[in-house]
Amino acid sequence: MKNRFLLILLLVPLLGFASYFSDGMRAYKQGNFKEAKKLFEMAVEEEGASQAEFFLGLLYLKGKGTDRNIPAAKRFLNKAVEMGNARAKCYLGEAYLLQKNPDKKGAMKLLKEGRGAGADECSAIAAKYKIPL
Repeated sequence: MKNRFLLILLLVPLLGFASYFSDGMRAYKQGNFKEAKKLFEMAVEEEGASQAEFFLGLLYLKGKGTDRNIPAAKRFLNKAVEMGNARAKCYLGEAYLLQKNPDKKGAMKLLKEGRGAGADECSAIAAKYKIPL
């Protein structure tokens, strides 16, 4: 009985805890991209959530919940790459292809590295832009 009471005391605060990042993921999965963007920005600012930078990069790259902004996408995706996110390499490579002066060589390098790290998205992006890996 005593152990159950202690367990309940430990779990109750966790049940009420929500993070900006987890709320942002919920909004993202529901297709509420404007809300997701706002929550991911708060997650970066308040929680230092590096995963949120990856999703902000995706939102800017795809123009979901905001206007497409390749420089902003590159900035956020590059931070995610620096934190070791292999998937971010794929989308950063795509951003290189979508910028005003496309960098195919840089994109190919990122796509190869991301694929080598197990990010399947890199192969799909390479095929979409007819880039041999």
